[in-house]
Amino acid sequence: MLYNGLSIGLLAGSFNPAHSGHMHVAQCGLTRLGLDQIWWIVSPQNPLKPAQPAYEKRVETVRRLSLPYAMRVSHIERDFKTHYTIDTLKQARKRWPQTRFVFLMGADNFLQLPKWRNWQEIVNTVPIAIISRPGKNMRDNIRPRLGRVARQFSTARLAEEDATLLAFKSAPAWTYLSPPLNPLSSTAIRAKNKSRYS
Repeated sequence: MLYNGLSIGLLAGSFNPAHSGHMHVAQCGLTRLGLDQIWWIVSPQNPLKPAQPAYEKRVETVRRLSLPYAMRVSHIERDFKTHYTIDTLKQARKRWPQTRFVFLMGADNFLQLPKWRNWQEIVNTVPIAIISRPGKNMRDNIRPRLGRVARQFSTARLAEEDATLLAFKSAPAWTYLSPPLNPLSSTAIRAKNKSRYS
């Protein structure tokens, strides 16, 4: 299928499980960035995490969110057989060179980005939108904007009020969005389910 000219947000994760907090990030990216589509990329195995439940089981948790028309589950990481984000992004750009991709991530992941393989190359490959996530206090929402990535690429930052221009920018380009926060996390859900059934 051709996606020439479309602006597509890539939301990648383990989704163990997917929940309304992820939908919050996806919906924010869709509306605040003016994107045409959001692809939920379920990672077969995040290199920075322990072994995950079966791929299809995690895909099903995304589907249970009843994705709206402009969102869909994407199997590109599985199909490309890539394990690292940089490889997935490069393959996507190679396959769909006329598509404008934007990588979406929560602010917590933005802080951890220097732990990812070839993280500077990631920033230089596609524009990035960071969506604030809930924290214990205001400091947790300020730290990502003052962290290593933000400092190193400070001149590439796009003001939040100009976020709809992000998909039309060449990397490096990033913006930080501060929508109302959703408190859910996969860790909290897993802990709750464990206590319920233990």
